[in-house]
Amino acid sequence: MANKTLWVIVFAYLIVLSVLTYQNRSKTGYIIIEEVYNKFELKKELEKQFNSIKTERKKILDSLELDLKLYDSKLRKMIKVGSEAVSLFETKKEVYYQKAKQFEEDNNQTSSQFDKEILMQLNQYIKDYGKEKKYDYIFGNDNNGSLMHATEKNNITSEVVDYINKKYKGLN
Repeated sequence: MANKTLWVIVFAYLIVLSVLTYQNRSKTGYIIIEEVYNKFELKKELEKQFNSIKTERKKILDSLELDLKLYDSKLRKMIKVGSEAVSLFETKKEVYYQKAKQFEEDNNQTSSQFDKEILMQLNQYIKDYGKEKKYDYIFGNDNNGSLMHATEKNNITSEVVDYINKKYKGLN
């Protein structure tokens, strides 16, 4: 009888120990940052918008460049080039280079602004996902060595992509 009681106590102790150990385990997962970023609907929308802006700017530059080449061609054909014509050519050339520089700076600024907006939204959605799914940690793998190894079962990339896109579309 004492043996049976001892076994019941040991068994109950092991159950309590298992429950306490399980409760103290952290829930962790990781995402592949590049995949989440590239599949985020906001990123896709802003990328289309940015490409449209760049296309319009390129059309303007192409037009200025064509005008510049045509004017340069006319100047070369003239036997006597007046200082007024040369001056006009130099002005057109300067306008072209200023626009090109301005558009490049504007493109860089727009790209940075869009990236910042995307990352802010991604971070918030991933934080929301972690809270909702009761994660203690969600690590980001961006192939820079910050996450050297993790088991595939902890890869929650596709779940996070689904979640953030539903959240973005207002479905969550």
